[in-house]
Amino acid sequence: MCGRFVRKTSAVQVAEAFVAQVDTDELGLNFNVAPTSQVLAVVGEPNNRSLVSFSWGLIPRWAPDSSRAASMINARIETVAEKPSFRDLVSRNRCVLPMDGYFEWKEQLRHDTSKAVKQPFYFSVDLESRFSHKGVLAIAGLWTSWKDPNQPDAQAVHTVVALTTNANDMVGEIHHRMPVLLDEQGVDNWLDVKNQSPLDKLEVVPNDALVVCAVSTRVNNSRNNGSGLIEPIVLAHVETFDELKLF
Repeated sequence: MCGRFVRKTSAVQVAEAFVAQVDTDELGLNFNVAPTSQVLAVVGEPNNRSLVSFSWGLIPRWAPDSSRAASMINARIETVAEKPSFRDLVSRNRCVLPMDGYFEWKEQLRHDTSKAVKQPFYFSVDLESRFSHKGVLAIAGLWTSWKDPNQPDAQAVHTVVALTTNANDMVGEIHHRMPVLLDEQGVDNWLDVKNQSPLDKLEVVPNDALVVCAVSTRVNNSRNNGSGLIEPIVLAHVETFDELKLF
C-alpha cells in the first residue's frame, strides 16, 4: 500500500509534465502527505486534461458520513471492479495521482536502539525510466463526489483513492504491495474514457523503475515535514523479525 507520499513539485510543473491545465489553487510543498489531505490529480481526456485537487481517502457517494475516508486511501486492482465502493468508478471516474515519491515501512530490530522500529523507506522514480514524468510518478486512481446526507446544503466533496498491485521484486524487499505506476502510454490509456477495459492494460512495473533509500523515522509522525524527511540515511545493522525467528 501507499500510506504517505511526497509533493515537492509545484502544480504548474506537474501540469506541464502531464500536459494539463491548472484548475486548482497551489497546494504547496508537503514532504509527508497523509490520508485526508488535499492532493493533486489529473483528470480528463488526453487532449483536454485538468489538474485538480481532491481529498485523499475515498468516501463512497452512498456513505452516511465521512468516517471511512482515512482507511480508504488505497484499492487493490485485483478486486476494485467488484467492491461496491469502487466498481462504478472504474468505467468513468479514473484519474492520475502525481507523486514525487512515497514511503513504505519495514519492521526491524535496530541494534543502535535495542528495540523494534518501523523503519521508513522512500521510493522515487529513476529519472532514466519511462515511468518518469519529468521526475514525477503517475499513480492510477479513482475519484468520486460525496455530499453529507445530513446537511442538505452541504457542498460536494471530491475524494480519491490510489490503486495498488503486487510488488515487483525490488519493492517486495520492503513491502508486498506497491502503487500502480503508469508510463506515458499508460496515462493515456487510463484517462481515455473510450477505454472500457482499463484494468486489462495495466503493466507490471520493472524493478528499475524506482530507486529506494532508508530515511529518518521522523516520517512516522505525520506532523513532521520538510525536505530532510527524504534525505537518505545509513542504517546500522538490522535484523527483520523473520530473521529473529530463526534463533
